[in-house]
Amino acid sequence: MSEKIPLYIIGLSKDEPASEILMSKFGDALEKVQQVLSDIIEAKISVKSQNPEGSRTHYDVTATVKTSKRQLVYTESGWDILKICDQLIKKLEREMPKHDDNRQRESIRKRKD
Repeated sequence: MSEKIPLYIIGLSKDEPASEILMSKFGDALEKVQQVLSDIIEAKISVKSQNPEGSRTHYDVTATVKTSKRQLVYTESGWDILKICDQLIKKLEREMPKHDDNRQRESIRKRKD
């Protein structure tokens, strides 16, 4: 179709396994959504972690998808970064039906009975 959408992950080190999983999962979702939202310029995932030295880490994740017309921002937080990623992907994929077709509805007045 077209070239890959640039995806940036901020807040996780490159060698962390969750970073690679986020990159592949969200990248696949972007390619899927690109069929409907063809004007995507770039995507950025910002991860803020709280209490990283403890036994559990709480994550606040913000995904920003920049299109030529507007900016889509999705936020999610929780303990499991992979579940957060799945929830962000669901939110992104909800944009698909909104932009599915641009055709006008047939007017009730113009219909022939």
